[in-house]
Amino acid sequence: MTWAVHCFKAYDIRGIAHSELDTSFAERLGHALATFLDCSALAVGRDIRESSPDLHAAFVKGLTSIGVDVHDLGICTTGALYHATSSLKVDGGVMITASHNPPEYNGFKMCRGTAAMAGAEIQDLRAVFESGNFRKSDAFGSHIILDDFTNQHLEAVVSATGDISRPVNVVIDSANAVPGPFMVALAEMLGSTGESIHCQWDNTFPNHPPDPTRPKNMVDLAEAVVTSGAEFGVGVDGDGDRIGVVDEMGRFIHPDRLLAVFAEDILSNISEEAPEEARTVIHDVKCSMALEHTIRHNGGIPHMMRTGHSFLKQALREMPQCPLAGEMSGHFFFHDRWNGFDDSLYGFARLVELVSRRLPNGEPFSSLFDNVPDFPSTGEAKVPLTGERFATMAAVKEAFTDLESNQADGVRVRYDGHLGIKAGWFLCRPSNTEPILVMRAEADSEEGLVAIREDVTHRIGDLIDLTIFHSA
Repeated sequence: MTWAVHCFKAYDIRGIAHSELDTSFAERLGHALATFLDCSALAVGRDIRESSPDLHAAFVKGLTSIGVDVHDLGICTTGALYHATSSLKVDGGVMITASHNPPEYNGFKMCRGTAAMAGAEIQDLRAVFESGNFRKSDAFGSHIILDDFTNQHLEAVVSATGDISRPVNVVIDSANAVPGPFMVALAEMLGSTGESIHCQWDNTFPNHPPDPTRPKNMVDLAEAVVTSGAEFGVGVDGDGDRIGVVDEMGRFIHPDRLLAVFAEDILSNISEEAPEEARTVIHDVKCSMALEHTIRHNGGIPHMMRTGHSFLKQALREMPQCPLAGEMSGHFFFHDRWNGFDDSLYGFARLVELVSRRLPNGEPFSSLFDNVPDFPSTGEAKVPLTGERFATMAAVKEAFTDLESNQADGVRVRYDGHLGIKAGWFLCRPSNTEPILVMRAEADSEEGLVAIREDVTHRIGDLIDLTIFHSA
């Protein structure tokens, strides 16, 4: 039998349900993961996609048939699954979801212990999957159904959030995805007021895709905020590990600017005499230099690294005193009084707490960003990758060898002091999940941004079609 092993990606396993990922695939994956992890117990959750119940049943069968006890969370968010890996007596966990992808997709997000599997580890699992050399067991594992775990997760979120100083009027948009009812319940527990839109489960996602980092998906939320007079709005993604926001006027706020506000708030409680690690805020290469400015201005140390939620969580494990990390994609990792995993429910709760405390008299939500510089920038351009990935990136790096760069993930070139620009940068990185190049540029002036665009065209315009980059 031919297996869809191309579905083993950089951060998870993902593909078209039924045709690529069917029940035979799911059961075999259960055998392979149990063998690869040599585990005795795993937590398993699923989202609301049409294909999820069948994939879930087959995957659980694959695990239990070779002796693994399954702690079944049922329908839950990925954040709840991450919480289970740290609060239950399990060796890891698996979430059956395709996050914000269209309804016909599904997938598996996997953890070894509390650590999200990624990169080479997933490809090593693929090798075990293909080999068919699975461990044997004389006994079946137990299938333990945990009906109340999602409530336990909500209680943990509220407990770790802290006191809410006043009721906050916030609109929630869950895009009809799995977080919806849990977000509504959490808002009630936090004493929040405000509307909840698209929070009923509908696995066809009829209103818009569940990706809150795209302004086009936040239009309904923005309208609801303005119409109802709410303080701000929060959107969540398809499986509950990312958030996005709009302000009181319905204006979309880029996630790296929200990360800057979280960083400013957390650093305000940390002494400048604290160890460097305790003052470090981790962010990915796509984030604005406004974030670096805000971190430094508040006594912190910015630490830029490659994009990928698995990699940032690994960095937090290696820097246990680091209080915060985040990505341009809307993943936020609180590590001060939470255990460092990305959870849209906890991110929402922390934002409500911050607003209640920092804006005690209902001051405009947008005022939280007054101290965060707003530099001219392009959007995040997704440029088709038509050539071979490594050859293309080698050529791009070669084109910028005369400028200082960070090559932790693709190439991020600094234009500081060049072309009359005081501060600016250009990023080109290959996506780990799609055949595209992600590009973004930023400068301290509109003239500087124009100069960077023109220079990029001069250097790599013959290698890559930059039409999308110039329109971003």
